[in-house]
Amino acid sequence: DVNGVIWTKTKLDYESQNSYTLNVSLSDGSTTDYATVFIKVTDVNDNHPVFGAVNTTINILENMPAGTSVTTVLATDADSGFNGLVTYALRGTEEKMDIDSSGLILVKKELDREIQDFYNLTVIASDQGQPMLSTALNLRVVIDDVNDNPPVFSSSRYEVSVPEDKAIGSELLTVSATDLDAGANALVTYRIVNQQPPTSSPMFLVNSATGQLSLSQQLDYETTKQFDVEVEASDGGQPSLSTKTLVVVHILDVNDNPPKFDKAAYDVFVPENIQKGSPIYSFSVTDEDEVGICCITGIGCFSLVNGTILASGYIDREAKEKYELLLVASDNGIPQRQNFTYVSIQVLDVNDNAPQFTRAQYSASVRVATAKEGASVLSVSATDLDIGNNSIISYSLMNRSDDFHINNRTGEIILSSNLAHITADTVVTLIVIAADHGVPQLTSNVRINDVNDNPPVFSTLIQTKLSFPENVDSLELGTFSATDMDIGDNALISYSLQDDFAGVFHIDSSTGKLMTTKSLDRETTDTYELKIIATDSGRPPLSGSLVLSITVEDKNDNPPVFPQKSYSVTVKENEPPHVILNATATDKDIGYNAIIHYTIIGETSFYVGELSGAIMTLQPLDYESRAQYTFTLKAFNPGETNLQDTANITDMDLLFLVIVEDVNEEGPVFEKPSY
Repeated sequence: DVNGVIWTKTKLDYESQNSYTLNVSLSDGSTTDYATVFIKVTDVNDNHPVFGAVNTTINILENMPAGTSVTTVLATDADSGFNGLVTYALRGTEEKMDIDSSGLILVKKELDREIQDFYNLTVIASDQGQPMLSTALNLRVVIDDVNDNPPVFSSSRYEVSVPEDKAIGSELLTVSATDLDAGANALVTYRIVNQQPPTSSPMFLVNSATGQLSLSQQLDYETTKQFDVEVEASDGGQPSLSTKTLVVVHILDVNDNPPKFDKAAYDVFVPENIQKGSPIYSFSVTDEDEVGICCITGIGCFSLVNGTILASGYIDREAKEKYELLLVASDNGIPQRQNFTYVSIQVLDVNDNAPQFTRAQYSASVRVATAKEGASVLSVSATDLDIGNNSIISYSLMNRSDDFHINNRTGEIILSSNLAHITADTVVTLIVIAADHGVPQLTSNVRINDVNDNPPVFSTLIQTKLSFPENVDSLELGTFSATDMDIGDNALISYSLQDDFAGVFHIDSSTGKLMTTKSLDRETTDTYELKIIATDSGRPPLSGSLVLSITVEDKNDNPPVFPQKSYSVTVKENEPPHVILNATATDKDIGYNAIIHYTIIGETSFYVGELSGAIMTLQPLDYESRAQYTFTLKAFNPGETNLQDTANITDMDLLFLVIVEDVNEEGPVFEKPSY
């Protein structure tokens, strides 16, 4: 200006032009002078650092060693001097990376993608001006996976129990392995690398992708009870990493095998005199399963204990010489399985039967006048139930006779003389012995000369129509004896009942005394036809019988019983007295004991016929006065009040009600005669 002051006309910018040269002239109008003015622009920190072009997402492998370069960032500042001097700082590294003064970002500590797979970094570029200016750059460092982790199974050992009848193809279990790596490095595949015990074809298959273990061959518990299967899990890395686990497969027994006898059939020989409880034959039964043998059953006079057949009863060859047993072995499995075998038991004869004459005694007549030596008098005959030598019979006379001898094979008695020294009507008694050829030898004898020709007889004076009261524990019904006109054993009488009606009656076999062993019940059986048999001891025995007709006398031991325990009746109001219900009870007794009387307890508005049980109203009922009634109806035997039954007419929470039905007999009524 005129004062020589130089002013700026616009804002100076050091970064655009940092100096100026001015030519200044000074004139007083006549003379002019010139001067040159040099102006230097001083820098002011007015520019922030600026980053150059850079990729803000950086990938780096996780296994890079410390000192490895991650990336380089470069920032510039348009200012000069300290204002343009750029320094770098790095944030968000979690001490895993660092940056140097040139903007180079380096790995400081080992990176592990499985712990942290990316870092969000902030690079701050700052100048040294006052005040300091800075610029931030956000970088994302992605840690790329390296296959440094093998797959890991969820369990180092798996166990599964499988029934042996599991279908082929069935899923058994699923093994699972995980890999901390990513991508192909974490892609797990499964395979079976070992199986113990080994088999010609693999017993199991594993799905390579899912780890599902399935059955490929039929299991058999009886062959193998456990398999140890080693399964390997491999990842898809290069090189691949793998790990193994053990799968223990326990085979569960299924009852798929029946018990087995050691033979298909057995032939056993046993003497008939074997004592009860004696062992006859031992055999073994096996079952390949582990369910055990539940029971072995047979039939006949035999039992089985721990695989040994025992004689459980008296064995008599003469009653039965051969037993065909079917033995059944059953196991405890589900479903239960059985097997069977046949046992043929041949009973061997023992000389336990003496010869028996076909008649108890023999008699013959010989005419002395014409008797001749060698003449046949009669033949005796005996039989022996045994067999073989035990049944061969020889005959002999107990006492030697000069007049008679016997053919030891045929039993024919023959005259040894002409009986000249014997007078007529002489009775000669001979005793013949029949002996078998068994060891020990058994014998019997017969008298040739009383004959059991009279049966026992009951007296016709015996009262056969009898009656006895019921409910008495033990009754003596009388002694019923018979007589026999024979003598000796032929007159020895024993008594029995043809039917004792399941043990209700018992007779003394020696005396004929008849008794009851339990109380009679007329309601169960009101009459019995009881046949007493009297048998003598002759050979053959003869018998007689007596039929008793026994009537059981009734006692009042049954109360009246209603067919139901509650009744419900609806009755209209205002109806004249009438029968509203016929309640009928029954009594199992008879006669006077079955007469039933009825009475009402607890209510006077009703009446019941004493013998009929007909319940009727005594007066018209009024619904407005009482809508229902309850009372007890009792049925009883006269004179026996303890034998009774009741039917209750109760309120609504029980079953039996007498309900009064409303009849529309009342018109509406105003509360007041006038308003």
